[in-house]
Amino acid sequence: MTLLRRFFVHRSADVVLAVIGLAVLQYRIVQAAPTWQHSRSYLLVIVALAPALIAIRRVDPVTASIGLTVGAIGSLLLGQIGWVSLVGLALSLWSLPSRCRLAVSVLVTAVVTALMVAAAFWHAATSDLKWWQAGLVLVIGLAALLFRRHEVRSAGTAWQRLDDVRAFVLDPERRWAFDLLLAFAAASLVLLELQHDRVIGNWWSAPHWMPFAIGFSVIILALRRYRPVVPVVVLTVASLLAYWQTSLCWTLLAALAFALFSLAVHRSLRFSLPIATGVLVAAPLVAWLVRYPQMVLIFPALKHQPLTSGEIHNPPDFHYHNDIYEGIVDRQWPVSLSLVLALVVLAGVLVRLYLRNRTSAAREAALEQRAVEQDAAQAVLTERSYIARDLHDVVAHAVNLMVIQAETGPDLLKRGDEEALAGFQRIGDAGRRALGELDRMLSALRDADGVPDPALTPQPGLGELAGLAETMSEQGLPVRLEVRGESGGVPDGIQLTAYRLVQEALTNVAKHAKATAAAILVERAATGVAVWVRDDGQGFDPAVRPEGRHGLTGMQERVRIHAGTLTITSAPGEGTTISAWLPLGTKEMAE
Repeated sequence: MTLLRRFFVHRSADVVLAVIGLAVLQYRIVQAAPTWQHSRSYLLVIVALAPALIAIRRVDPVTASIGLTVGAIGSLLLGQIGWVSLVGLALSLWSLPSRCRLAVSVLVTAVVTALMVAAAFWHAATSDLKWWQAGLVLVIGLAALLFRRHEVRSAGTAWQRLDDVRAFVLDPERRWAFDLLLAFAAASLVLLELQHDRVIGNWWSAPHWMPFAIGFSVIILALRRYRPVVPVVVLTVASLLAYWQTSLCWTLLAALAFALFSLAVHRSLRFSLPIATGVLVAAPLVAWLVRYPQMVLIFPALKHQPLTSGEIHNPPDFHYHNDIYEGIVDRQWPVSLSLVLALVVLAGVLVRLYLRNRTSAAREAALEQRAVEQDAAQAVLTERSYIARDLHDVVAHAVNLMVIQAETGPDLLKRGDEEALAGFQRIGDAGRRALGELDRMLSALRDADGVPDPALTPQPGLGELAGLAETMSEQGLPVRLEVRGESGGVPDGIQLTAYRLVQEALTNVAKHAKATAAAILVERAATGVAVWVRDDGQGFDPAVRPEGRHGLTGMQERVRIHAGTLTITSAPGEGTTISAWLPLGTKEMAE
């Protein structure tokens, strides 16, 4: 049921109905009513191809209704009832309200009915069946207007309907169905032309089934996308047989040209070009090599033709001749025709190159867009990591100090009110600093241009290390600071990284090391900045990263950004030494 539902939802059923309608008309062509052979060619083409419009009756019912009406009237002019066109017209009128406005539906129904009435009135003397056809069309149109729901899905202009039809035809999900429809439509045209040529050509010398087999061979075009070599070979043989029997069958040659074009478009050049070249060379070569022994196998009636003496020839050669055979065998496949078909192959090659270049350009554009999106995503992740490190370094440092001071609260209360008040003051100072740093970072994130405003986000540097050491000393961890060299000329990014390294190291000392003192050494050299932080705490094993030490990871990431190195030296019971080297780049050294 799912496959059946998808079949009807994708409207492929209409395409199949159109193919069935074309097949029914082809049966009538094969029957070859005498009136058809003497009718005008354009009228036959209209009648034969009208059922193909059933395929678009739900996409563009206006065009389908008008076209099928013309097909039905054409059948009346040929003296027959156009049942296929009438059924397709009824389906199209039933689809009108679901696609067009009420006014458009009424107008189309009125026009179609008027055309059918006019045709019935014109040919009333020849048949009494035309009037009920017009009445049936009117009844179906009125029933659709009364019982079908009106949904305006498009404005209904000619260009918009054309776009809808183009999108419907080019839908990859129903491509196979339209290839089949195209093949049956081409077969109808070839059958019409061959039926006409049977009267004036030499088809009497061929088996009676041969012209029909050649006409229906065009249906092989349905394989043009999947097995393009098969249509090329089959249609080349059919064209050669038809060329021997009559004048040029243009519709059959057009089908062969289309098959060659499809071969060049849908297959690689190293495959399609040799096949096309071989076929176009083989056609005139075979026509030149075939003689009487092979010709009578193809056209058996040649054996029974009377021979004429050579005396009637000028000059006389006194030999006997089969004039019918000589008339057929002398119709050589012209080399110029192969050259024209070669131009079609060349056009297919150009189209294939164009499609391949367009596909490559689209793929390249998609890759570039994906690269841009990945770069943007990576930039977001990078910024997030920066923000995460800054939040950890600033907020976690201050909060750790607050926690430490809060834990020492009971001892401060024992020392007296002044010590307790001083402790609470230090907790408040640490909280206010954390809030200030957090506010500055949030202000930077809210910057309209995405560039942090230096006025809103003052970043600490080497000059602020003294305040950091003093703050830690006030919290109960004596810190000795030594700075060698001038900080002038050191880029702000290097200074910020050095500050954050020291800040994170002191936070770890206060939180985890249980140390009684710490020392900081910062040395400015000509090629970079060296930082050492040492404590006399309990230490740890650097090979086993302690749980929850996200600060160490942040320190390593900050150093890696500046192509520096970070070394952690520690052992249980021996304290910890963190040393970092932040090199200055060539441009930074020059400055």
